[in-house]
Amino acid sequence: MKRSGFSMIELVFVIVILGVLAAVAVPRFVTTRTDAQVAMARSDIASTLKAIPARVFAENIDPTASTPTGFSSWGEWMIDTGGLDRGRWKAGNSGTSNNPGIEPLGNVVTQSGSNQTGGCGHIIQLNTATGNLIFDPAQISGVGGGANSGGNSGTFCKALKESYPSGSNRIIPLATTGAVKF
Repeated sequence: MKRSGFSMIELVFVIVILGVLAAVAVPRFVTTRTDAQVAMARSDIASTLKAIPARVFAENIDPTASTPTGFSSWGEWMIDTGGLDRGRWKAGNSGTSNNPGIEPLGNVVTQSGSNQTGGCGHIIQLNTATGNLIFDPAQISGVGGGANSGGNSGTFCKALKESYPSGSNRIIPLATTGAVKF
């Protein structure tokens, strides 16, 4: 009598091979997702750092004055100006009320091993005392904890911080000297 089918040994070998493939592939997919989040955050940062000075100049906004009409904070204004997704960015004050800022959000793994969305610290800030727009990747928490730490020590924040070389910070003066009046 001839049987057609798989023996137990053949099934075990197939399961072992699938297990090895899964062990190799799953970490690669996680890394790819983090890399995509970092690329989106870097793109958002670059476009926001260009859009804010352009809007300040175009609308003749004084960054040392009170929050523009229609916005609850300068951070909300920055998110609107940069066209940022509120699912990936959060507005708030970084340290003092003179430094409203925005921070990127990413999927992170907490110390207990659970996944959640968390912030990386306010890396784009507007100093309302001086009128300067400040971009400082050193403020990204999670790797040594920046002064304006968002309390997140996840892989997204670490990868975002590592994607910027040291000395990448910028200070963009937005306040006018009064030389040009319209």
